[in-house]
Amino acid sequence: MELVLVVVALALSGCWAGVRMALKARREVAILRRVNATLEACSEQRARELQTALTAAEGQAAQVEAAHRAKTEFLAHMSHELRTPLNAVIGFADLMRMNAAQDPLTHRQHQAVEQIRDAGARLLTLVDEVLNLADIEGGRLALSVERVDPLLVARQVCETLRPMAQGAGVDLREPPPVAGLVARADRERLRQVLTALVANAVKYNRPEGAVLIEARQSDEGVSLSVCDTGPGLPADRMTDLFQPFNRLGREASDVPGAGLGLAVARRLIQAMGGRLEAESREGEGAVFTVHLPAAAAQPRAVVASPVPAMDLPEATLLYVEDNPSNIALMRHVITAMGGVRLHVAETGPDGLSLARDLRPDVIILDINLPGMNGFELKTRLAEDPLTRTVPVLALSASAAFADIRRGREAGFMEYLTKPLQIPALAEALSRALSQAPATPEAAASAGAADAA
Repeated sequence: MELVLVVVALALSGCWAGVRMALKARREVAILRRVNATLEACSEQRARELQTALTAAEGQAAQVEAAHRAKTEFLAHMSHELRTPLNAVIGFADLMRMNAAQDPLTHRQHQAVEQIRDAGARLLTLVDEVLNLADIEGGRLALSVERVDPLLVARQVCETLRPMAQGAGVDLREPPPVAGLVARADRERLRQVLTALVANAVKYNRPEGAVLIEARQSDEGVSLSVCDTGPGLPADRMTDLFQPFNRLGREASDVPGAGLGLAVARRLIQAMGGRLEAESREGEGAVFTVHLPAAAAQPRAVVASPVPAMDLPEATLLYVEDNPSNIALMRHVITAMGGVRLHVAETGPDGLSLARDLRPDVIILDINLPGMNGFELKTRLAEDPLTRTVPVLALSASAAFADIRRGREAGFMEYLTKPLQIPALAEALSRALSQAPATPEAAASAGAADAA
């Protein structure tokens, strides 16, 4: 009997232990369920917060993009609006300098004209630099990377800036020849960079100082160094050298500038796959080195480019422009060139009608015209058998690279930008007239043949 009681007691004890374990498990399951529900609620709350943050970030990104587009459009509009009056400022200043023999200026008048021309050129440089920086930051930089002779570009820059160096009393030395030096770069952008570097080396030099350009070839590529004998920079300012609008404490100096040239130059070189480095010691001058990828050299024929003459042959020119100051400037320029009869239309439709009546030897179009823009007018001229063979030049204040590329794609023989560069206009007109039909009848015959 005792044994039975012991067995029953053990059985009851085991059952009770099992019940206790079952109750404990149920409690733990309930706890886990509550914890899981809490975690799920927290997870859902966090997901909602993340979704809200993502939506807000997307909204902010859209606002930033819209602001960036607005800034770009503003800069393009500002460039156009500034270039239009600059066209008159620089153009008439150049005409007064060119016509000094026929209409002599007093010494004070000559000084005033030089100041006007210099101030206009500085403002134009600032406009170009701001546009370049906006294009780079917006990812709209247009490059045409090709094989370039960097020494030839450097010598051209030296020739352009030699009068500036002579006026400052600085000895500007061209780079010595180096055989087989060929780099991969955008020719015009490389010229822009070297012009900025050499101009800075001249401006921030000392009287009777020197600027030297050195070229080297290595396994890594081609390097061009612009060395000057100026005051140099302290080591603690070198980190700020390529920051936009930072003139490194020279804001109060009499040297003009906005602190954009070096920032634009470095970004242009980086866009071409190279790099721009600087070394300087205070009191010992500075060295700016452009490193470019090398390109395999290929022999090429050397073709001499003719020097454009200001005296053009007898011809009929149609100028389509609505701005009175630009029209007045063109009349003076064409009168100075001689031989060319100028006719003016102030709207796109008038220009189209006058082109059909005159059948001119060459046409110059503004782009932003009332009634019909320059691109539409160019298309209409190309569609008309009477005018399709007439060379058409664009002359516009829309000077962004995208505008220039669009102009070339539209079929303009040349795309000139304002402010007007008179030698460039003379060169373009000379090329256009050398390709124009000899007579209007020949143009009409050619158009009729094409139509047939």
